Order: sequence, then C-alpha cells, then structure tokens
Amino acid sequence: MTPITIPLSLVYGCIIYLRNLFYDLGWFTTEDFKLPIISVGNITTGGSGKTPLVMYLANLLIKNGKNPGIVSRGYGRKSQGLVVVHDGKKMKAKVESAGDEPFLMATILKSVPIIVCENRRKAICHLLNSSTVNIIIMDDGFQHRRVKRDLDIITISANDSKNDYRLLPWGELREPFKNINRSNAIVFTKTDNYTPPNMLAELQSAFKGVSIASSIISTLMRYDSSGYHKSLPSPEVLFAFCGIGEPDSFFKSIKQLDLKLGGKRIFSDHQEYTESVITELSAQIKSSNCTAIITTEKDLVKLPESFLDEFETFVIKIEVEFETEKAVLDIIQPVFLK
Repeated sequence: MTPITIPLSLVYGCIIYLRNLFYDLGWFTTEDFKLPIISVGNITTGGSGKTPLVMYLANLLIKNGKNPGIVSRGYGRKSQGLVVVHDGKKMKAKVESAGDEPFLMATILKSVPIIVCENRRKAICHLLNSSTVNIIIMDDGFQHRRVKRDLDIITISANDSKNDYRLLPWGELREPFKNINRSNAIVFTKTDNYTPPNMLAELQSAFKGVSIASSIISTLMRYDSSGYHKSLPSPEVLFAFCGIGEPDSFFKSIKQLDLKLGGKRIFSDHQEYTESVITELSAQIKSSNCTAIITTEKDLVKLPESFLDEFETFVIKIEVEFETEKAVLDIIQPVFLK
C-alpha cells in the first residue's frame, strides 16, 4: 500500500460517518416492511462466508415452517435494475445477469425466490407482490440502511488479520469496527472446532450483542453432465483455481482433503471467465501436465461447458456448520413474532 491510502481512508471514514449519522438522526429515511427481515452482512470486503450462511438460514427457516425469500445486490453481475433469479419454481436468469453468488444460491436452494437489485426496497416489494414469502433474508445488507431489518447478523472470518481492520483503502473495513454494535449478532466463520482465534476473541469482548462460532464442512464433489456428486479423494494430480474473496480458505480445504496439486491459479473475486481467460487458463492447465481440475462452486457456475468437457472436474462444496442448531434458532426465532 502507498502512503496515499492512509489519507484516502480518512476521507472515506468521514463520508461513512456522516452517512450513518444522517440515518441515526432520521435525516435519511428507513422503510419498515410488514414482515420479518434478517440481514446477513459483513464489515469487511468479501470472503467472510456470507453466502453459505444465507443458504443455511434459508434451509433452517424452511425446516421451521417459514417461506423465505432472498434479496441481494448481485455484485459483479452484467445487468442493472431488478432481475428475478429464481421465482420459487424455476431458474429465471443466467449467471451473467444474476451474479455468481445469487445464481449459486438459486441452484442449490431450488425453491427459494431470489431477487437481485441495487435497490433492495424495490426487490422486497417485488417479492411481496409476486410470491408467498413470509420472511426475507437480505444478503450483504449491513451497510444498506434504507431498509429496516428485524435482525442484523454480521459475519467475521477467522482468517482475518489485524491489518484487515483498517478502513478502505488502507485496510479491508467498509466502516469503523465499532459499528458492529449496530448489529444484533456476530457469526464467526471458518473457525477450527468453533473456537475464534485470539484476535477475534479480543474483538468479541467489545461487542454488546450475541456471538456464535461456526466452522465449514468441505466436501469433494465430482462434476459431470448430470451435475456434481460426492467423490472419494482423487488419486490424480489436480490443477486448482478460484476467483473468490478468500482464496486461502479454498486451498486450506484442498490440503485437508489430502489432494495433490500440479499447479494453481488465483483470480480476483467474482472473476469473469471470458473466452480469452478460458483460453489462457486451459493452456496453463495443459502446460502443468494436469488432466483434472478442481475449483469452487462459485466459479463452476460461470465456466463454459466446452471448458468443463476438456478436463475431469472436481468441486469443493462448502457448507456452514454450527455446534448446535439451537444456538442459531435462539438468535433468529424472536423475529418470527413480527
């Protein structure tokens, strides 16, 4: 980082402070909807495990008799305005217009309505008018204060370092860390044995709400024309690549699964796999003498079939896990009463 990032982060901090102050004073209005809204967000940029948590909550709500819908900004998509990704019955958009994370959620959840729109209020209104949802999960909603939520959850990755907790662009903070107290609950993600690292334990002591730790389950899947299925560890030497917010977690999962790598490539988060990128990637894989590849679910949904036909393809499926389901229910059940 160059010295210019420090004064830039001060300017950014002033803008964020004023924006939040105007909401706190009521100068900027917040709309209250007549059904429960759970926001899942973070205070840093990317890689904190929001998407697996949103899917976990959606399934937990369904299990408890609710009809959830999801609204998201759809970061990285090649469209603007409101896009129906899934209407609760079938997929309605391609990954390019949906965004990789909403498209992935729709692919896995299958029956949950999902809308992407920069204006989350507009997305919520569309859900209410077009479906029978009775509770909404707002993905990446912590900074979107225009919509009143009944429960604010923020995710914090156990892989964060102290240097991350500086304001953008000097660090990774989207707003000052003290603002976590605007939320109701923290979910520590990617922990080992549900134990937050010491650094996060210190941060936890400054938080006034509820905190809970989660871990991830990494499952090796093999992809074919009918989808992907659980697989035994591959004896082949694999070429690994990903374009996610926290690539270290992907390679950590590969190591835990005891897989052999012959090469790797790390792309930027929300990587677009254009024809030129695919051509270059394919050449790199072949030059590494690999005939099989491994990637993430988020990347898989964006890869062209012609590329996947070239190589035997493996995917690491990530799911969030808590020590007890009851601990999560204790956090979300109060919003059922609205």
